[in-house]
Amino acid sequence: LMIPVALVVIFNYASYGGIRMVFMDYKPAKGYAGSKWVGWATFQKVFKDKDFIRALKSSIVFNLLDLAVGFPMPIILALILNELRFPRFKKVTQTILYLPHFLSWVIVGSVAYQMFRPTTGIPFLTEKWHWAVTYLLIGVWQGMGWGTIIYLAAITGISGELYEAAMIDGANRWQRMWNITLPGIRGT
Repeated sequence: LMIPVALVVIFNYASYGGIRMVFMDYKPAKGYAGSKWVGWATFQKVFKDKDFIRALKSSIVFNLLDLAVGFPMPIILALILNELRFPRFKKVTQTILYLPHFLSWVIVGSVAYQMFRPTTGIPFLTEKWHWAVTYLLIGVWQGMGWGTIIYLAAITGISGELYEAAMIDGANRWQRMWNITLPGIRGT
């Protein structure tokens, strides 16, 4: 128990001393003692900047779009993978879809940059809004594998008897998915 507690103390509480830097005109060469205390001046400077509202709006829009696109994708993918009937193909597909989760943002960004570079790749990012769509979709692509695994695990927790009863009652795949699978993973 000592190691986890030590890690929590070091990374969560020991770092609080560094927070005072935001209230200082911090100079690394002078350290905390030699740097001038400016209070809220840094925050006032940021909030008064002409681009602050624009940056805030862009951040909110990107987060909402990421939520709107990124939230349903793992669910849809899990539903599709659950319907696959060839176990080997299903496992290979799951592995391929899960791999981007293990790649760092540096690698994903480098691959995207090389792929969409205007001089050697697809000149896609030279258009006004294409970079935003690309940024959003690459982020969704990297994260959807992890979510898919979570939702697939939730789907396996649904009783097979429910599906059998629905098939006996004449429910097709879409009806079983809509009336059994989706309500079964609602809590997840």
